[in-house]
Amino acid sequence: MKRLFLATPIVNLAESFIDEMRDSVTPEIGSVLYCDYMFGFAEHSGIYVGDDKIVHLSSEGLVEMVSPKRFVEGKTAMNILVSSSGTRAVGSEEVANRAINKLNESRSYNLILDNCHQFTAGCLTGDFENSDNFLMFLKDESKKVLGSDTWRHWDTKLF
Repeated sequence: MKRLFLATPIVNLAESFIDEMRDSVTPEIGSVLYCDYMFGFAEHSGIYVGDDKIVHLSSEGLVEMVSPKRFVEGKTAMNILVSSSGTRAVGSEEVANRAINKLNESRSYNLILDNCHQFTAGCLTGDFENSDNFLMFLKDESKKVLGSDTWRHWDTKLF
């Protein structure tokens, strides 16, 4: 168990390098985005709303619109991954509108019980009180709603 725990950051770092070599995409309005947080032990997610802006739930519990650079600030991210189908980014205007409509609202943020993944899944489904608190559940919702079957690197300037 200890080896698996310690291997997680190494595996995530290797995946980051592989993602860098894959074809990159530009997100569509309403694409789901995520980045590495805490050396691969957690991730951070949000919704792309256009003009290099992302709506996410901050760790302070505020729904805010940020730049890609701010989205990864304070995290261990090397890149941002985009919901894609094959080699194309996928998104939805409806998903983006749900995110925008929540701007400046506050939630009782909790790393496990009420986090960015739950907010992002709520943007996909309209149910913001869902139980999609982990990235794997968010990815399942993205597949159902957007038809995403892969995650591609966003070629944007983060640093």
